[in-house]
Parts: sequence; structure tokens; C-alpha cells
Amino acid sequence: MILEHIGVTANDLEESIRFYTGVFGFSVLRKTTRNAYLYLDDQLLELMQSSAPTEVNTPQTPEGWDERMWSSVGLVHIGFRVDDMEEAILKIEKLGGQLIVPPYEFEPKIEYVAESTTDKLRRASQPVGKAYWRIAMFADPDGVILELLER
Repeated sequence: MILEHIGVTANDLEESIRFYTGVFGFSVLRKTTRNAYLYLDDQLLELMQSSAPTEVNTPQTPEGWDERMWSSVGLVHIGFRVDDMEEAILKIEKLGGQLIVPPYEFEPKIEYVAESTTDKLRRASQPVGKAYWRIAMFADPDGVILELLER
């Protein structure tokens, strides 16, 4: 069994397609009037047009983000690794993303690390070459929380 895709409901399907293709480099795999499958390498993201668009309720402060992150049950964010945090921030803001938590250094208190077999797993298991990861939090145009990780 593998994780096949993540689905995100959007107020405006076309706006979300522009955002995810423009910011993260996704390409459109297929599209209907109700949904679109985007891909980045072999990662899939399904965007679905909401049948009842709603007001976006995005946390406006780091404290609001922290409350939403740790007090909600279910999917609370989507994480993206970036090579250059500042470049990614400029691109996201240009395409309608909202910075919630500016970049900061996060030093994890790791209790266990599995043996890593790929570069992706190695970078996610523990900081490489330093004691921290740089992290920033954004909201997409519909308030979906996006975590940027410079690992």
C-alpha cells in the first residue's frame, strides 16, 4: 500500500491550480469541471471545486496557527521542502499565499531515528550538517496551511 494522493477542496479551482503550479511547480495531470489532479514527480495532489464556497478562516498570527495546528484533529497542513526559503517566500506571496509564521530555526528533540534509505528520508529524519531546520508557515488562497521546510 502507498499514499496515493492528498485532496484539497478549493473555493476557486482555477485559482488553486494557478497557485500550486506557479508556487511549487506542479503540473496538471488531468482536469474536469469539478476537480484536477496535479503532479510533481510522482507526488499527486487532487484539487476539488467546492460546491458551497466558504469564507476563508486563516489564522492571522503565529499563536493562531499554533492553536489550529495542535488543537485540531485530522489533516492540518501540507509540508513542502524548499532549497531556498527566501526565494520560496517571494514566489508564494506573489501568487496569493499569506505568510503566517516567518522563517525560524527549529531544533527537534528527536527520540528515535530509523535508518534512512533515501535522501528524502535522511533529510526528514534529522537535520543534516546543522542542529536545526528552517521552517515557515503559509496559507494558500483558501486558508490551507502550508509548511515550508528548508532541510
